[in-house]
Amino acid sequence: MKLPQTGRKKALVVVDLQPAFIKPHNSYIIHNIESLLKNVEYDAYVEAVFSAEKGSLWDIQQDWICPENQDTHTIDEVKELLAGRNPLQVHKTTRSVFKGNQDVMKYLRDRAIEEVHLVGTETNDCVLATAFDAFDSGFLVYVLEECCESATEGRHQMGVDLLRIQGMTNNRCLAETIEISL
Repeated sequence: MKLPQTGRKKALVVVDLQPAFIKPHNSYIIHNIESLLKNVEYDAYVEAVFSAEKGSLWDIQQDWICPENQDTHTIDEVKELLAGRNPLQVHKTTRSVFKGNQDVMKYLRDRAIEEVHLVGTETNDCVLATAFDAFDSGFLVYVLEECCESATEGRHQMGVDLLRIQGMTNNRCLAETIEISL
């Protein structure tokens, strides 16, 4: 996997890597994210989970719920690796990590973070929204394509295509990169 090497202070944001979104076709990202965490040090970490209750906008407009405390925790293997890194824990009921129950912008600014790397689910939805919010907040953003996926087959590529147009993925970045094994 290509990883941008910019020399900037960077944060890893793990977006909705929770049982509700992991399916047989996308479970490979768990291993890839574990490898990333074992081989790359970040200056800050953010761990976000999502929920949508009955009667929420998600239920009303999209006929979809993900009740809190039911599949709304980070996959255990990754959670264990994050635990020693003291991640900012964000709970959200909307797409972007920046609109959850924590002030992610302040957390990143307090640590002088300049660059954000995103992993997790849904590439076409919450990862995409978080990438755009991070960019609009003044951070360089790289979605690590090999560490993101979508629960619905085919939608990952839709998100990647949009992000590549913006130069916001590790495989479309203009910065120097290094190869890391997954």
